[in-house]
Parts: sequence; structure tokens; C-alpha cells
Amino acid sequence: MKRGRAADAVKAARKAANMTQQQLSFEIYESRESVSHQENGRYRVQPNISKYFAEKHNNPWVALEAAAEYTGWGPVKLDGEMVDLHRASVAMKTREELTEALEAIESVCVANHPRSIRDFDKQHLEEAILQAIDAIVALTQYVAVICVDYGFSWLKMWQKHRTKLKSKGFIRK
Repeated sequence: MKRGRAADAVKAARKAANMTQQQLSFEIYESRESVSHQENGRYRVQPNISKYFAEKHNNPWVALEAAAEYTGWGPVKLDGEMVDLHRASVAMKTREELTEALEAIESVCVANHPRSIRDFDKQHLEEAILQAIDAIVALTQYVAVICVDYGFSWLKMWQKHRTKLKSKGFIRK
């Protein structure tokens, strides 16, 4: 198995927490060898490591990377050379992406039956989808950065959100 972004995220999170592989292994009740294999890409990053870093160190990046690796889709930490994850930059970029997504969504018609749309309309729908995905990624970066920088628990914020969805009848209890 090739070493992926999730493995790199585990190693970075462990080092940021100033822990050895042995210390992490005690915390998550796994062998040091298992931690090593996950950090080196021999094994996939397991959910307990993702959950540990989210709960104990308020680090959502391991979970995002692992989830994307498992499913093949979803937001990951933006870490390229053109990215600035300062909270002000992230907030500005999120507003920009949301505006673009709203404009793209408003520019397409989804009232017609899917079998009746032309190729031209389908291309516009695809662009609206891509703009929406850009907004989802930007919002994910925003929530993660704000939670980390201001000390809000990533996990508790998602738990509060789930409770709200249940109370409004949007998901089953």
C-alpha cells in the first residue's frame, strides 16, 4: 500500500502533540508497530486514531484525510504552496467560494426532468456542482481552522449540529 495523505496527517498530528509512537500506542490501545504501519502507509489509518486526535487534540485533519482516503472523495486539508490557512485568509476565500457557488446554482435550472436537458445545460449543471464542491471544501477549511485556532471542539461542534438536525426532524433519532 502506498503512503497516503492520511498517514502523513497522523505523523504530523503525533509530532504536533509532542508524542512518540509508543506514547500514541498506549493512548489508543494498539501496538507501536501498528502505529508505525499506519504512519508509513502499510495499513490504512484506523478510525480510532482519527477519533483520538479529534477528541484529545482538537485536530480534525487526520479524520478528514482518512475519510477521503477510505471513500475516495470528500474534503481534505488544503496544504499546497498556494494555500494560506490563516483564519482571515480562510474566511475571505470561503466568502468568495460561497458567492461563486450561489451564482452558479442560481444560473442553472433544475426544474426540468433530467432526461429532458440538453448537453449545454448539463455542462452548466456540472459547473454548478463543481462550484458547490469548492464551497464545501472552503467551508470545511473554515470550520476546521476556526475550531483549532479558537479552541472550539471540532467533535462537539459536529455533535451539536447532529442534535439540531435530529430536533428539527431532518434525521432520524
